[in-house]
Amino acid sequence: MQLGLACHVCGQLNALSAQACSRCGTVLAPAPVTGLGASGYPPTRGAPHDGHPPAGSTTPAPASRPAPAQDPAPVRDPAPAAAAADLEALETMPQQRFDPATGKPLSGAADQPTSGAAKTMFFGALQQQPVVPRLVVIKGEGGDGATYHLRGTTTTIGRNAADITFSEDPFLSPEHAKFTSQHGRLFVQDAGSANGVFLRIKKPTPLENGAYLLVGEQLLRLVHHPFGDGSPNEEGTYFYGSPRPVGEFQLTQLLAGGGEGRTVTADGASLSMGREGNTMNFPDDRFISGHHARLDASSDGDHVILTDTGSRNGTFIRITGAQELFHGDYLFVGQQLLRVEIA
Repeated sequence: MQLGLACHVCGQLNALSAQACSRCGTVLAPAPVTGLGASGYPPTRGAPHDGHPPAGSTTPAPASRPAPAQDPAPVRDPAPAAAAADLEALETMPQQRFDPATGKPLSGAADQPTSGAAKTMFFGALQQQPVVPRLVVIKGEGGDGATYHLRGTTTTIGRNAADITFSEDPFLSPEHAKFTSQHGRLFVQDAGSANGVFLRIKKPTPLENGAYLLVGEQLLRLVHHPFGDGSPNEEGTYFYGSPRPVGEFQLTQLLAGGGEGRTVTADGASLSMGREGNTMNFPDDRFISGHHARLDASSDGDHVILTDTGSRNGTFIRITGAQELFHGDYLFVGQQLLRVEIA
């Protein structure tokens, strides 16, 4: 179906915007018409102006009551080519674009084709950039120091024979630790150092016999093996000694420069560490919290569980083998406290 303005004289269908009929020239939306006959009908071409319509002709609507141009009756047209052309012109017309923040039209936006506009990138593409792990040195007062980017697949840390060196640290071996990046994951491994690599625990961690702990400035070793049963020798003689402890494991203090200090036995299946009010106290260590950490025998008796009890400076264990690191981990390497950043 095609919409248009029908001429009230000849019936020709015209475009909605037409002012006059394309066939007979009749004004489709005229101002008040003058020169009408006495009866109000327009004079017919070639007929006398007597005020009456010619015989045999169809009487048109009076000029004083023309058909409203804005509400034409729909007329069927078997040839919709003109309407299709108008629709195509409308679809290809440049569209005005507006600023979403102010609502004002963008200058020059209407005359730019939309088919060649740049495609909007997904926000997630910003998160697909290569990840470069970093090590941040924590200074004595707790602030951040130097930052080292681990751009290579393997990066070593040591005193003087590594990629990252701390020549002033006498507790570092020449090549102390090795960091390896694999598919966005970071691992650390002891490179055969004298003092090892210590990782701060984030949750209760099972320990094996002989594990090393770092609590404040105290280096401790776990002794977890059954005591002798107190049986006599083959001659039936009992060994003389102090009463046997009832605890299931012990902690031994390791002194700077070598040698052992105190050895404390667990109170049954548990041993607490801190500055005061614990099974093992270190009142002169300013880096230990009042109640720093705790050791508990596991239910199967094969492990001892280490738990940090809300200390300020954390509890560290010496790693064995390759250890995966995560964002926010802390490491002690020699006297260097390092924070791991993988973001």
